[in-house]
Amino acid sequence: MTLPSALLNALALAFYLPSAVCYAALLFLRAPAGAALSTDSSGRLLRGGLLLLLLGSAAQFAGIGAWCLLVGRSPFASEYGTLIVLAWIISFGVAICDMRFRLPAVGAFAMPVACLVLMLAMLHLRAPVADTVLLQSRIVSIHVLAILASFSLFALAFGCAGLYLLQNRLLKAHRTVGALRRLPALVTLDNLSFHAVAYAFPLLTLGLVLGIAYVYSGVGGEVASPHRWMTDIHNLVAFGTWLLYLVYLGARLGLGWQGVRLQYILVVGLLLAMALYLAPTTTHRFSSIRQEQRTSGY
Repeated sequence: MTLPSALLNALALAFYLPSAVCYAALLFLRAPAGAALSTDSSGRLLRGGLLLLLLGSAAQFAGIGAWCLLVGRSPFASEYGTLIVLAWIISFGVAICDMRFRLPAVGAFAMPVACLVLMLAMLHLRAPVADTVLLQSRIVSIHVLAILASFSLFALAFGCAGLYLLQNRLLKAHRTVGALRRLPALVTLDNLSFHAVAYAFPLLTLGLVLGIAYVYSGVGGEVASPHRWMTDIHNLVAFGTWLLYLVYLGARLGLGWQGVRLQYILVVGLLLAMALYLAPTTTHRFSSIRQEQRTSGY
């Protein structure tokens, strides 16, 4: 039933992987004599990486639509659908960084994250599809979408942080050729990562607030009961992620922190956000139990 979506997302992954290689090659690949890549070679890699990214993004968008049409549910009705949406948002953000801000180097760090998320999605292709009133709620759909969008921006911030740390290390080692010539300025990376978090944090806050509002509305039944929801490890990790990015913003805006310390916070932040997938949960699973309102899955 999900074969068309699986084929389209597999095709997207087939485009994303070489795209990630092209973006990484822009940073690390050297000519045989040890010199940096020629301008022509860099241009071909840049155009090739972007073209592959756009083709993959288009294929994946079609795959998301095909899945929704085939199962008659929102993409958030299963782990597979949720993960493919997250991978698509990350890839779309990388394309914006490349085309709008002329920062293709971000793709060297962010595209592997998109590939990893999409591969995880493919492993859950046959995961159960929830048929529950929870997923018919607009609040729940906006809740999930806001959190996924925030995580995609956190992935871009992670990419900028990785580039910042790489360039900082090269500068300290006095290596001013090769990859360093193709890296954006430190201040550019710092500003872009800050702006990514500045947009992502309100989205994450909105998602959490909507989740809390839904829980305390009493609509979700036992699965969304306040006690069960607030003590769920998955939700506790989500609040921990929120607090960490609040620390980042407070340190940058309130304490005037700059440089390497902030970048490490962004690296840890994405790892913590990804840990949400592994955190055990009883309120965010796609399982069926007796009463429809007691089916988890958002």
